[in-house]
Amino acid sequence: MSSLDTTNNDAPQDPQLVDNPLYVRRKERAEADKPPSRGSPLGAVAASRRPGTNSRKELADSILAEDGDLVAGRFGTVWYKPVTVCGIDLKLEPLQPSIGTVVHGMDLATDLDNPEVVTFVRQLWLQRRVIAFRGQEHLTRQQMVQFVERFGIVGMPFGEKDHVPNSPYDLNQQVRDNDIPNLLVLPSDATVPNIASGWHADATWQKKPPMASVLICREAPPVGGDTCFCDCYSMWEGLSKATKERVANLKAVHIGSVGHQMDGKTPVSVHPVPRTHPETGQTSLYVQQGFVKKFADEHNIPQDEQRALLREMKSQEGRPEFTCRVKWEPGTIAMWDNRCVLHSGSGDYWPHRRFMERLTILDADESRRVPYYRPT
Repeated sequence: MSSLDTTNNDAPQDPQLVDNPLYVRRKERAEADKPPSRGSPLGAVAASRRPGTNSRKELADSILAEDGDLVAGRFGTVWYKPVTVCGIDLKLEPLQPSIGTVVHGMDLATDLDNPEVVTFVRQLWLQRRVIAFRGQEHLTRQQMVQFVERFGIVGMPFGEKDHVPNSPYDLNQQVRDNDIPNLLVLPSDATVPNIASGWHADATWQKKPPMASVLICREAPPVGGDTCFCDCYSMWEGLSKATKERVANLKAVHIGSVGHQMDGKTPVSVHPVPRTHPETGQTSLYVQQGFVKKFADEHNIPQDEQRALLREMKSQEGRPEFTCRVKWEPGTIAMWDNRCVLHSGSGDYWPHRRFMERLTILDADESRRVPYYRPT
């Protein structure tokens, strides 16, 4: 449902959060009537909508009142490619020239029983990097697992079993489904907002990062809260020739955050700067500033040069030409290729609510799980 349909916008979205220590601690700011921190995108956007408002309740009430006039509707022209696969009429809506397609007309609970349909979806996913499906609100958590199993192996909430975070500082690890322990639940309500709003690929701090991620929306804000995706093939092509030659044989250090700690230990992995996609053979820029802050020590690169190189790489992140956006509605599901895609949540929807569920996919071919670079 949309957060406009919610009778109590401040209530936790899962009973497990009510007495959760992390949730209760973060709730203190709301109880003190302090707006979300302007140091976060959620707080900054809210402050820009109602400048000078210092009361959290007043700020939330005024934004909700303004958005309360919004009504759902569909209009305008959508360009799509009509295709028929195994008797199923589909409409493929490109979101951007190089990345992102919304597949209309498919029921993920039944249509993937046909292996030819699975092959079609996988090939489209490899070509477009990100694919999304509307109208899947009937999909249960178990059916979501079955969807993932069509394309690989269901991973732990952050991929491989080598490092399974159990951090008490990550809100996304506080809600658990005992029947589906691989599921990562991402809550966000008006009291304790939550969004991963920096560019990153999932769990690159793992030795073998997950091949793909699948995200389904259960509750959506009426406006905002999109997920943005960035094409890492284009990011690599956008680098200068001199930079490509300089970094072709370099490795970068990927460091997890405090929320990714396991038993207090922060995960660290080293991966090549350019990455060869094991299925398409294309080269992607496998450096994102969410987890990468330096190159491997073995290269002995001076700090000034490191900063300059990382600055040029960061300038590729989120360029409009390289990105697409998926606007969420309940029942929208998206699958993206972590080997060549970055993503970032749009932290702009507070005080509305957003409730998502994520699974990771491991490559069934274990020989392809470790990132590598093989010049063409």
